[in-house]
Amino acid sequence: MSPKVLSVLAGLFFTVAFGATLVTYSLRMFSRGRLAELCRKKENETRFGVILKEDIRVLTAWESVQLTSLVIGLIALILVIGPPINESSNWLLLAAGLSLGAILAFVAIPWSLSRVASESILYASWPLLYGVARLMHPIVIATNAIDTLVHRMAGRQDPVPENATSIHEEIQSVVDEGHREGLLETRASHMIQRVMELQEEDVRAVMTPRTEMLCIQKDVSLDQARQLLLEAGHSRVPVIGDSTDDIVGILYAKDLLRYLVSDNDTATLSDIIREPLYVPETTGIDLLLERMKRERFHICIALDEYGGVVGLVTLEDILEEIVGEIVDEFDQAEEEPIQQIDDRTTIVDARVHVDDLNEQFGFGLPENDDFDTIGGFVFSQLGHVPDKNESLTWGPIRITVLEADQRRVIQVRIEVDETLVSASDEH
Repeated sequence: MSPKVLSVLAGLFFTVAFGATLVTYSLRMFSRGRLAELCRKKENETRFGVILKEDIRVLTAWESVQLTSLVIGLIALILVIGPPINESSNWLLLAAGLSLGAILAFVAIPWSLSRVASESILYASWPLLYGVARLMHPIVIATNAIDTLVHRMAGRQDPVPENATSIHEEIQSVVDEGHREGLLETRASHMIQRVMELQEEDVRAVMTPRTEMLCIQKDVSLDQARQLLLEAGHSRVPVIGDSTDDIVGILYAKDLLRYLVSDNDTATLSDIIREPLYVPETTGIDLLLERMKRERFHICIALDEYGGVVGLVTLEDILEEIVGEIVDEFDQAEEEPIQQIDDRTTIVDARVHVDDLNEQFGFGLPENDDFDTIGGFVFSQLGHVPDKNESLTWGPIRITVLEADQRRVIQVRIEVDETLVSASDEH
């Protein structure tokens, strides 16, 4: 094959490789928000959905095009150059020139273009991109099969499509960038973060546990119920029969008030209570919030797998996960659940969740389904209800029970002591 033809082939395949590189960068860097806006302006919103659905498959295909074109172009270029150059300095100059050209053509320029125009590139060229991807479907299938095999050999789950988590990651990156640039206040940034974390938490993370539920016996009079509501400062309270597991309904303060001002002297609690909403304790907070809004409930009862009551959740509990603690005129002043005494010592309410402590202080305490709170962790480690001043160690962490009763841990002190690790290593 003549050098002229080889030169044309090299130029052709390097051009294809440049285009494929531009496409792969664009598929990795495009913004869903900007692409959606572009599709709306072009009155072709269907294309937006297709791109989101097929972007991973198209990316795999065009990565193959990129690699194949580069290899063929490089072979053609070597054949054009001809016999080996004897001068080592000439080889060095040639290698330096080719390296610089490759960096410009296949890294710098495509990367810069995709940063400013990836959405336009994808929208305009999508029919071509998708058509080539369909032609290379066997290669895509083989690549995905190898990917799945490698994951299984490594003992990991099958790979999840990137677009299943990339929206969350993109939102997180935008929030972080806005916070760094001063465009978002710290409080707003934290609120957005909490909203995104709702889907990762379940009812157990926000519920008032059964042992702390305030309930009213079903056989009390309306006047007694009114007095209990006034003392508690709650607008909704569960009404129970023989035990906390026997919840017969929810008493609403406004319903009680309506009966108290009426002339009906024979009414009982059973006449005015409402049916409770029951949910499994494993229900996601985001799903529960949507259901409570849809069905117009402000309180619900959480059940375990055996149908036993484990706690209650209010709409306020869920909102506090987003905006932080909400204190009204009826709430009594309480100690902060987490009080940091110094860099190594923290006083913690036993109801604080272990994952929250790990996230805030990096304690590295275990997290599993056997317990949620630091009090539950102490229970699981000691195997009994601890006495006051009883302690345990976990790595460099010493946990001391500051307050407990006959049934539960109330408050603990957590101390970080690196010498505990050294001592355990010596033994």
